[in-house]
Amino acid sequence: MNADQDIDWAQSSTQCAMPPPPHTFILDGHLLRQLRRQRGLSQEELADQAGISLTTVARLERQPHAPCRGWTLGRLARAVGENPTTMTLPRPSD
Repeated sequence: MNADQDIDWAQSSTQCAMPPPPHTFILDGHLLRQLRRQRGLSQEELADQAGISLTTVARLERQPHAPCRGWTLGRLARAVGENPTTMTLPRPSD
């Protein structure tokens, strides 16, 4: 699976939500959009500065609880000048 694909955590047999893998964080997508706009960046400009795809930026911003790899989170945080921990939400309990 690549970084641009959506992750479906629902198990088909039980329809229970599965927690994300340990190396994945839950990004506050709405906060990402707010920070990007405050800095006067388009999605394309943010994607270029972070070194990720425009598709990924758009996907993350659409989701209030967006699964995001640590590498991607770090690049986005650097691009908007924030600490990565301020952009994440608590992980769901197991």
